[in-house]
Amino acid sequence: MSTAVSGSTDVPFASAPPRRIVHRRTFGLGLLLAPGLLILTAGLLWPCLTMLQVSLQDRFPDPTGYTLDHYRAVLTDAYYLRIIGRTFLLAGVVTLLTAVLGFPVAWYLARSSSRRKHLIFLGIIAPLLVSIIVRTLGWTIILGNEGLVNAILRGLGVIDEPLKLMQGFWSVVLGMVHILLPFMILSVAAVVGKIDRSCLEAATVLGADPLRRFLKVALPLSVQGIASGSVIVFCLTVGAFVTPVMLGRGQVSVLAVTIHEQMVVLVDWPTGAAAAMILTSGTLVVLAAYGLFLRRHARR
Repeated sequence: MSTAVSGSTDVPFASAPPRRIVHRRTFGLGLLLAPGLLILTAGLLWPCLTMLQVSLQDRFPDPTGYTLDHYRAVLTDAYYLRIIGRTFLLAGVVTLLTAVLGFPVAWYLARSSSRRKHLIFLGIIAPLLVSIIVRTLGWTIILGNEGLVNAILRGLGVIDEPLKLMQGFWSVVLGMVHILLPFMILSVAAVVGKIDRSCLEAATVLGADPLRRFLKVALPLSVQGIASGSVIVFCLTVGAFVTPVMLGRGQVSVLAVTIHEQMVVLVDWPTGAAAAMILTSGTLVVLAAYGLFLRRHARR
């Protein structure tokens, strides 16, 4: 009896790794992480600090001092405020639409046993192999005055003059949803595929109808995938440049386009840098608020 007790008490101590092995593992993990962290620091932190410095200079190059006038000019001008609001509104609408449209597709990919889902998967990732410029050009061909949609409507006698389907907010939304929808689908599908089928079966046994089963079981268990996909889509939309320029045709100004105009066209680097820092800080604030919302939702 004593032998059994002593054996049972010796097992935890025998299975615990020595401190030397733990330190070696930690050191090895640090070596593996160091190159990636250095690249992130050099490619993200250093440019942000440089941009912050430029935004505080009274002029560029050859500054004579530092000032907050450029931030004040951007945050008090109605023109810039409309652009800031339009930028974040565009990102929010695109994120919402990709989540709504992408969730059913992601659910089908993750839960269906059909052989056709592999073809659908290929159809989802195929656009990622094509440049964003090429895909946006495709939408200009479809939505242009002499494009496919107007040609069909004219052929059917529905319209006499071409519709202005481009140069609008929703044309940019359409292009951005098409470009970023695969990111949302793949993010959600990765989480939906891990949902235990027994959870849904238990809800069915307890009398939950399909809608209640989705709202009370499937959707809460898919929040992590929706959250990760939303962050990716939101960040890519906030910084979008090519699609708003090509589909908006100068009528849908966003912060990325304004920053380019300030720095390249007007050669006003401090104001452009201030707008860039406002875009970066605003995005971080939105993501932090979104993270807090998800944490509170998870606690319930």
